[in-house]
Amino acid sequence: MKILVVDDDSVTLHLLQEFLEKNSFQVFLAQDADEALEQVAKNSIQLVLSDIRMEESDGLSLLGELKKRYPKIVMILMTGFGSMEGAIEAIQKGAFDYISKPFDLNKMLALVNKAVKHAQSLNQATGGVTEIVALETPRTLIGHSPKIVDVYKTVARATLSASTVLIHGESGTGKELVARAIHANSDRKQKKFVAVNCGALTESLLESELFGYVKGAFTGAQNDKKGLFEEASGGTLFLDEIGDITQGLQVKLLRVLQEGEIRPVGSNEQHKVNVRIVAATHRNLNQLVEEGKFREDLYYRLKVIEIEIPPLRERKEDIPELAQVFLVKYSSKLGKKVGTVSKEGMNALMNYSWPGNVRELEHQIERAVALTSASVLSADDFDFSAVLLKRSESTGLISKEGDKKSLEEMEKSHILKVLKDVDYNKSKASEILGIDRATLYRKAQKYGIALKSE
Repeated sequence: MKILVVDDDSVTLHLLQEFLEKNSFQVFLAQDADEALEQVAKNSIQLVLSDIRMEESDGLSLLGELKKRYPKIVMILMTGFGSMEGAIEAIQKGAFDYISKPFDLNKMLALVNKAVKHAQSLNQATGGVTEIVALETPRTLIGHSPKIVDVYKTVARATLSASTVLIHGESGTGKELVARAIHANSDRKQKKFVAVNCGALTESLLESELFGYVKGAFTGAQNDKKGLFEEASGGTLFLDEIGDITQGLQVKLLRVLQEGEIRPVGSNEQHKVNVRIVAATHRNLNQLVEEGKFREDLYYRLKVIEIEIPPLRERKEDIPELAQVFLVKYSSKLGKKVGTVSKEGMNALMNYSWPGNVRELEHQIERAVALTSASVLSADDFDFSAVLLKRSESTGLISKEGDKKSLEEMEKSHILKVLKDVDYNKSKASEILGIDRATLYRKAQKYGIALKSE
């Protein structure tokens, strides 16, 4: 298999050349789009690995030109600036895959081998990949860690299908943002996106909201009312917290997915509906199925395409970028001139476990910007009382129900415990606590903690 590597960074070019040649590929190199087109024409290239951002040209434009001239060519795009929009545009324009830098060479090899098989199957078939123009999403996930880039790629592929999607993720990870991105980049984007939180409504209220009702169906039903399935006709219905619906509603939802029909509450007539379902949950549906609390047939109907959004603690490399985005947002919104987060402030953000995920990070930045009078946020501007409470419970600082200490007492106890654990090494203690030494000295003075000599 002949592979062309396109990158204006000579180090990346020769690294990939050496690595791929060791794995028995014939490798050609190009540093811009013009050179790449020449190499493809001259050498009958079947697989292209190209950087997206290059000084003289960009990989997406090269992708479009190659697909026009050679519909069966297979292309992997590389980028150091991963984003959901980038992944969607790359996949929808016909890229085989999208990988973020710095990449693991073994993962790159596995991806190349997969692409080779795809190229071979294309050569045995007819036709190419249809180019679809992407729509930029107004709101999106942020980050370019490997785990979040995997989410972008799955979202991109989901936009090309009308299949149901099941999104898993803890509260605050951005499940609705993913659902909206799928809708906004699909062929349903001109129709409505309708969202409902299934866990916030009783069974009877949720049923009437989803399926609608006819006049006289129950006390207070003075007129016919369309349900959300009909409201979302031709578009997307987002069912958040699907794991919380009752088994009675599970049966009715299964019928909609199987038959494409709904029956309003109090009616004997079936209504045809054309809606794409995107569902989300923070619960383990597989476990609920095993416990008999969620129908297995509905579970498999929902999980045609599955997307797992990682918690923030598993993609901490995205925290600086997220923090800066929220900092700009709330500085502008609140009329403040807060430009950045200090090093010790960022250490505090990076060392926190984020049980509330991205939503909690956004809240922390908003609160800090609202209360600060400085132009730089420090560790003292953030309030991590939730994690202190959690750590205090696990270490016995809250010994029994009702015996809760004040936040200051918990913070003092936690600082003392960390100091003792590291034998009063102030540098190590500061690192574990996520604060700088100056802040540690201030807190020690505040709580009357004697700092021994290192």
